Amino acid sequence: MPPLHNTLCSIAENFSGTFAVHAEHLRTGEVIAFGNLHPMETASTIKLPILITAMQKVHEGKLRLEQPVPLLPDDYVTGSGVLQNLSLGTMLPLADVLMLMIIVSDNMATNMVLRLIGLDAVNRLMQDLGARNTVIRKRIDFHIPPPIGLSTPKDMVHLLKGIYHRQLISPTVSEWMWDVLTRQQYNTILTRQMPYNLLNSETDDPPQVIIGSKSGSVEGVRNDVGIVTTPWGDYAIAIMSEACQDLWFHVDNEAHRVLPEVALRVFQYFCPQAS
Repeated sequence: MPPLHNTLCSIAENFSGTFAVHAEHLRTGEVIAFGNLHPMETASTIKLPILITAMQKVHEGKLRLEQPVPLLPDDYVTGSGVLQNLSLGTMLPLADVLMLMIIVSDNMATNMVLRLIGLDAVNRLMQDLGARNTVIRKRIDFHIPPPIGLSTPKDMVHLLKGIYHRQLISPTVSEWMWDVLTRQQYNTILTRQMPYNLLNSETDDPPQVIIGSKSGSVEGVRNDVGIVTTPWGDYAIAIMSEACQDLWFHVDNEAHRVLPEVALRVFQYFCPQAS
Protein backbone atom coordinates (compact mmCIF):
# COMPACT_ATOMS: atom_id res chain seq x y z
CA MET A 1 0.00 0.00 0.00
CA PRO A 2 2.91 2.51 0.29
CA PRO A 3 2.55 3.69 -3.35
CA LEU A 4 -1.16 4.36 -2.78
CA HIS A 5 -0.41 6.09 0.53
CA ASN A 6 2.14 8.28 -1.22
CA THR A 7 -0.35 9.13 -3.94
CA LEU A 8 -3.00 10.09 -1.39
CA CYS A 9 -0.43 12.22 0.45
CA SER A 10 0.34 14.04 -2.80
CA ILE A 11 -3.34 14.66 -3.47
CA ALA A 12 -3.82 15.91 0.10
CA GLU A 13 -0.90 18.33 -0.20
CA ASN A 14 -2.57 19.98 -3.20
CA PHE A 15 -6.03 20.30 -1.61
CA SER A 16 -7.01 23.45 0.27
CA GLY A 17 -8.96 21.42 2.84
CA THR A 18 -8.41 18.03 4.41
CA PHE A 19 -9.95 14.67 3.63
CA ALA A 20 -10.17 11.21 5.10
CA VAL A 21 -10.91 7.95 3.32
CA HIS A 22 -11.74 4.49 4.63
CA ALA A 23 -12.27 1.60 2.24
CA GLU A 24 -12.57 -2.15 2.78
CA HIS A 25 -12.40 -4.96 0.25
CA LEU A 26 -15.53 -7.00 0.89
CA ARG A 27 -13.98 -10.38 0.11
CA THR A 28 -10.43 -10.15 1.46
CA GLY A 29 -11.11 -7.66 4.25
CA GLU A 30 -8.13 -5.51 3.22
CA VAL A 31 -8.50 -1.96 4.55
CA ILE A 32 -7.33 1.37 3.17
CA ALA A 33 -7.35 4.13 5.78
CA PHE A 34 -6.02 7.63 5.25
CA GLY A 35 -6.47 10.98 6.95
CA ASN A 36 -8.12 12.25 10.09
CA LEU A 37 -9.82 9.84 12.47
CA HIS A 38 -11.99 12.40 14.25
CA PRO A 39 -15.74 12.69 13.52
CA MET A 40 -16.49 15.07 10.66
CA GLU A 41 -19.54 16.94 9.40
CA THR A 42 -21.72 14.46 7.55
CA ALA A 43 -23.74 16.90 5.45
CA SER A 44 -26.32 14.77 3.62
CA THR A 45 -24.52 11.47 4.15
CA ILE A 46 -26.41 11.46 7.48
CA LYS A 47 -29.40 10.49 5.34
CA LEU A 48 -27.97 6.96 5.18
CA PRO A 49 -28.38 6.48 8.98
CA ILE A 50 -31.82 8.09 8.71
CA LEU A 51 -32.77 5.58 5.99
CA ILE A 52 -31.50 2.70 8.11
CA THR A 53 -33.48 3.89 11.14
CA ALA A 54 -36.69 4.30 9.15
CA MET A 55 -36.29 0.81 7.72
CA GLN A 56 -35.68 -0.58 11.21
CA LYS A 57 -39.08 0.80 12.20
CA VAL A 58 -40.63 -0.69 9.07
CA HIS A 59 -39.10 -4.04 10.01
CA GLU A 60 -40.56 -3.72 13.52
CA GLY A 61 -44.01 -2.95 12.11
CA LYS A 62 -44.05 0.59 13.51
CA LEU A 63 -44.08 2.11 10.02
CA ARG A 64 -45.23 0.83 6.63
CA LEU A 65 -43.57 1.61 3.31
CA GLU A 66 -46.98 2.13 1.74
CA GLN A 67 -48.28 4.49 4.44
CA PRO A 68 -49.01 8.02 3.17
CA VAL A 69 -46.89 10.82 4.59
CA PRO A 70 -48.15 14.41 4.25
CA LEU A 71 -45.93 17.30 3.24
CA LEU A 72 -46.42 19.81 6.09
CA PRO A 73 -45.36 23.46 6.49
CA ASP A 74 -42.89 22.53 9.24
CA ASP A 75 -41.04 20.27 6.77
CA TYR A 76 -40.17 23.18 4.51
CA VAL A 77 -36.51 23.82 3.80
CA THR A 78 -34.52 24.99 0.79
CA GLY A 79 -31.53 23.26 -0.75
CA SER A 80 -31.46 19.96 -2.59
CA GLY A 81 -34.55 18.10 -3.67
CA VAL A 82 -37.84 18.62 -5.44
CA LEU A 83 -40.52 18.57 -2.74
CA GLN A 84 -40.04 22.26 -1.94
CA ASN A 85 -41.69 22.90 -5.32
CA LEU A 86 -44.79 20.82 -4.60
CA SER A 87 -47.99 21.82 -2.85
CA LEU A 88 -48.17 21.58 0.92
CA GLY A 89 -50.50 18.78 1.91
CA THR A 90 -49.22 16.52 -0.87
CA MET A 91 -49.30 12.89 0.29
CA LEU A 92 -46.57 10.44 -0.68
CA PRO A 93 -45.97 6.82 0.31
CA LEU A 94 -43.14 6.49 2.80
CA ALA A 95 -41.22 4.39 0.26
CA ASP A 96 -41.25 7.32 -2.18
CA VAL A 97 -40.22 9.79 0.52
CA LEU A 98 -37.23 7.59 1.40
CA MET A 99 -36.35 7.23 -2.27
CA LEU A 100 -36.36 11.02 -2.74
CA MET A 101 -34.29 11.51 0.42
CA ILE A 102 -31.52 9.33 -1.01
CA ILE A 103 -31.47 9.61 -4.79
CA VAL A 104 -31.92 13.40 -5.05
CA SER A 105 -30.96 14.12 -1.42
CA ASP A 106 -34.32 15.81 -0.85
CA ASN A 107 -34.12 17.93 2.30
CA MET A 108 -37.87 18.21 2.79
CA ALA A 109 -38.22 14.44 2.42
CA THR A 110 -35.58 14.09 5.12
CA ASN A 111 -37.56 16.29 7.49
CA MET A 112 -40.70 14.30 6.74
CA VAL A 113 -38.91 11.09 7.73
CA LEU A 114 -37.40 12.66 10.84
CA ARG A 115 -40.87 13.81 11.87
CA LEU A 116 -41.90 10.15 11.91
CA ILE A 117 -38.83 8.64 13.61
CA GLY A 118 -37.18 11.41 15.65
CA LEU A 119 -33.50 12.30 16.05
CA ASP A 120 -33.05 10.20 19.18
CA ALA A 121 -34.05 7.01 17.39
CA VAL A 122 -31.31 7.55 14.81
CA ASN A 123 -28.68 8.11 17.48
CA ARG A 124 -29.75 5.11 19.55
CA LEU A 125 -29.70 2.79 16.56
CA MET A 126 -26.27 3.98 15.43
CA GLN A 127 -24.93 3.13 18.88
CA ASP A 128 -26.62 -0.28 18.78
CA LEU A 129 -25.19 -1.01 15.33
CA GLY A 130 -21.65 -0.12 16.35
CA ALA A 131 -21.41 3.20 14.46
CA ARG A 132 -20.55 4.90 17.72
CA ASN A 133 -19.07 8.08 16.26
CA THR A 134 -22.18 8.76 14.21
CA VAL A 135 -24.74 11.23 15.53
CA ILE A 136 -27.42 13.44 14.04
CA ARG A 137 -27.60 16.88 15.67
CA LYS A 138 -30.58 18.53 13.98
CA ARG A 139 -33.24 18.28 11.33
CA ILE A 140 -32.42 19.93 8.00
CA ASP A 141 -32.74 23.57 9.00
CA PHE A 142 -30.18 26.10 7.82
CA HIS A 143 -31.23 28.56 10.52
CA ILE A 144 -29.77 26.21 13.14
CA PRO A 145 -25.96 26.29 13.31
CA PRO A 146 -24.10 23.25 11.91
CA PRO A 147 -23.25 20.44 12.03
CA ILE A 148 -26.20 18.49 10.69
CA GLY A 149 -24.45 15.39 11.97
CA LEU A 150 -21.07 13.87 12.69
CA SER A 151 -19.51 10.61 11.58
CA THR A 152 -16.28 9.01 10.41
CA PRO A 153 -15.50 7.22 7.16
CA LYS A 154 -14.94 4.05 9.18
CA ASP A 155 -18.44 4.24 10.68
CA MET A 156 -19.98 4.77 7.26
CA VAL A 157 -18.14 1.78 5.83
CA HIS A 158 -19.30 -0.28 8.81
CA LEU A 159 -22.93 0.50 7.95
CA LEU A 160 -22.39 -0.11 4.23
CA LYS A 161 -20.80 -3.50 4.94
CA GLY A 162 -23.94 -4.53 6.80
CA ILE A 163 -26.06 -3.63 3.78
CA TYR A 164 -23.70 -5.39 1.37
CA HIS A 165 -23.69 -8.64 3.37
CA ARG A 166 -27.50 -8.37 3.76
CA GLN A 167 -27.05 -8.43 7.54
CA LEU A 168 -28.30 -4.94 8.43
CA ILE A 169 -31.75 -5.31 10.02
CA SER A 170 -32.72 -8.20 7.72
CA PRO A 171 -31.76 -9.60 4.31
CA THR A 172 -34.92 -8.16 2.73
CA VAL A 173 -34.41 -4.72 4.25
CA SER A 174 -30.73 -4.66 3.28
CA GLU A 175 -31.63 -5.62 -0.29
CA TRP A 176 -34.23 -2.83 -0.44
CA MET A 177 -31.75 -0.23 0.81
CA TRP A 178 -29.09 -1.41 -1.64
CA ASP A 179 -31.55 -0.99 -4.51
CA VAL A 180 -32.31 2.57 -3.38
CA LEU A 181 -28.61 3.46 -3.13
CA THR A 182 -27.96 2.22 -6.68
CA ARG A 183 -30.52 4.71 -8.02
CA GLN A 184 -28.40 7.66 -6.81
CA GLN A 185 -28.52 10.68 -9.13
CA TYR A 186 -25.87 12.82 -7.38
CA ASN A 187 -22.79 11.11 -8.79
CA THR A 188 -20.22 13.73 -7.91
CA ILE A 189 -17.26 11.90 -6.34
CA LEU A 190 -17.24 8.09 -6.44
CA THR A 191 -18.22 7.96 -10.11
CA ARG A 192 -16.80 11.16 -11.62
CA GLN A 193 -13.47 9.74 -12.80
CA MET A 194 -14.57 6.12 -13.13
CA PRO A 195 -14.13 4.92 -16.74
CA TYR A 196 -17.39 5.57 -18.58
CA ASN A 197 -17.45 2.18 -20.29
CA LEU A 198 -17.45 0.42 -16.90
CA LEU A 199 -20.41 2.38 -15.52
CA ASN A 200 -22.58 2.26 -18.63
CA SER A 201 -23.65 -0.58 -20.87
CA GLU A 202 -24.87 -0.15 -24.43
CA THR A 203 -26.42 -3.62 -24.36
CA ASP A 204 -29.07 -5.24 -22.21
CA ASP A 205 -26.33 -6.53 -19.92
CA PRO A 206 -25.80 -4.63 -16.63
CA PRO A 207 -22.75 -2.35 -16.38
CA GLN A 208 -19.56 -3.97 -15.16
CA VAL A 209 -19.32 -1.57 -12.22
CA ILE A 210 -22.39 -0.74 -10.13
CA ILE A 211 -22.18 1.84 -7.35
CA GLY A 212 -24.73 2.42 -4.61
CA SER A 213 -23.96 5.63 -2.78
CA LYS A 214 -24.98 8.71 -0.80
CA SER A 215 -23.20 12.04 -1.13
CA GLY A 216 -23.33 15.18 0.95
CA SER A 217 -22.42 18.86 0.57
CA VAL A 218 -22.37 21.94 2.78
CA GLU A 219 -19.99 24.91 2.69
CA GLY A 220 -16.43 23.62 2.77
CA VAL A 221 -17.55 19.98 2.92
CA ARG A 222 -17.96 17.35 0.22
CA ASN A 223 -18.55 13.70 1.13
CA ASP A 224 -19.46 10.50 -0.66
CA VAL A 225 -19.99 7.03 0.77
CA GLY A 226 -20.94 3.87 -1.07
CA ILE A 227 -20.51 0.29 -2.18
CA VAL A 228 -18.69 -0.46 -5.45
CA THR A 229 -19.39 -3.82 -7.09
CA THR A 230 -17.07 -4.98 -9.87
CA PRO A 231 -16.12 -8.22 -11.69
CA TRP A 232 -12.74 -8.00 -9.91
CA GLY A 233 -14.05 -7.70 -6.36
CA ASP A 234 -16.38 -5.45 -4.39
CA TYR A 235 -15.53 -2.84 -1.78
CA ALA A 236 -17.12 -0.24 0.48
CA ILE A 237 -15.67 3.26 0.59
CA ALA A 238 -16.30 6.52 2.42
CA ILE A 239 -14.59 9.81 1.60
CA MET A 240 -15.19 12.78 3.87
CA SER A 241 -13.66 16.25 3.66
CA GLU A 242 -13.68 19.53 5.54
CA ALA A 243 -12.31 23.07 5.44
CA CYS A 244 -12.17 23.31 1.65
CA GLN A 245 -11.60 26.96 0.74
CA ASP A 246 -13.85 26.75 -2.32
CA LEU A 247 -17.28 27.51 -0.84
CA TRP A 248 -19.20 27.70 -4.11
CA PHE A 249 -21.83 25.11 -5.00
CA HIS A 250 -20.84 24.35 -8.57
CA VAL A 251 -19.86 21.27 -10.55
CA ASP A 252 -16.17 22.16 -10.56
CA ASN A 253 -15.90 22.93 -6.86
CA GLU A 254 -12.31 22.15 -5.84
CA ALA A 255 -13.40 19.15 -3.76
CA HIS A 256 -15.36 17.80 -6.71
CA ARG A 257 -12.16 17.88 -8.76
CA VAL A 258 -9.82 16.50 -6.09
CA LEU A 259 -11.83 13.83 -4.28
CA PRO A 260 -12.83 11.87 -7.42
CA GLU A 261 -9.10 11.31 -7.92
CA VAL A 262 -9.01 9.70 -4.47
CA ALA A 263 -11.94 7.46 -5.42
CA LEU A 264 -10.25 6.48 -8.69
CA ARG A 265 -6.98 5.60 -6.98
CA VAL A 266 -8.77 3.33 -4.53
CA PHE A 267 -10.59 1.65 -7.42
CA GLN A 268 -7.32 1.11 -9.27
CA TYR A 269 -5.72 -0.33 -6.14
CA PHE A 270 -8.51 -2.82 -5.46
CA CYS A 271 -9.17 -3.59 -9.15
CA PRO A 272 -5.86 -3.43 -11.04
CA GLN A 273 -7.24 -5.86 -13.62
CA ALA A 274 -9.63 -3.18 -14.83
CA SER A 275 -6.89 -1.01 -16.31
